[in-house]
Amino acid sequence: MKYLPILFTYTLLSELLGMIVRDVDDIQLIYRKEFYNYNTVIFNIFDIIFYLYFFYVFYELLSSTTQKAIIKYGGVVFLIVCLINLWFQDFYTAPQNYAIIFGSLILLFCTLSYLKDLTSKVPSSHLIGTLLFWISIGLIIFYSCYPITMYLLSFHYDVYINYGLSNLHYATIAAMYTCFIIGFMAMKRATPKYGWQ
Repeated sequence: MKYLPILFTYTLLSELLGMIVRDVDDIQLIYRKEFYNYNTVIFNIFDIIFYLYFFYVFYELLSSTTQKAIIKYGGVVFLIVCLINLWFQDFYTAPQNYAIIFGSLILLFCTLSYLKDLTSKVPSSHLIGTLLFWISIGLIIFYSCYPITMYLLSFHYDVYINYGLSNLHYATIAAMYTCFIIGFMAMKRATPKYGWQ
């Protein structure tokens, strides 16, 4: 958890760079006319780092050897899926959907396992002051929808546009970051066992 501020700084910088590349024509990463405003590569790199970071955090916090094994081997398979994904989708211009789907499943397993473990050990009145409780809630909200929206964006663009799923995507981002902010505002003194209370 001591690296969490670094991760959040990296998150902020990635979001800002993504907006700049998307909105400022003079600053581009891909100099091909049809992809001039694509910022996908920024978030493909970000996704890998973000997933692996939280896999590690939850691996360290969970006590069940079975859960730890699922996270460890899930992380290895995630990296393999990331490599395989390169043969099916362009890393620079397309969301890496297979990696996103698999990574999200492992991350949801991590968060749900952590919350189950946490609620069995910590009184409900103390949950509100636990930072990782709020981070887990935020991750569940976002990563329950993220694979679906990215898959539809890549393979069923008409559905993505017709149903305004970009609004859902941005709403889940806002909800996740809101949970993170609530967690920081509500957290109490740090205790390594449960993730910054």
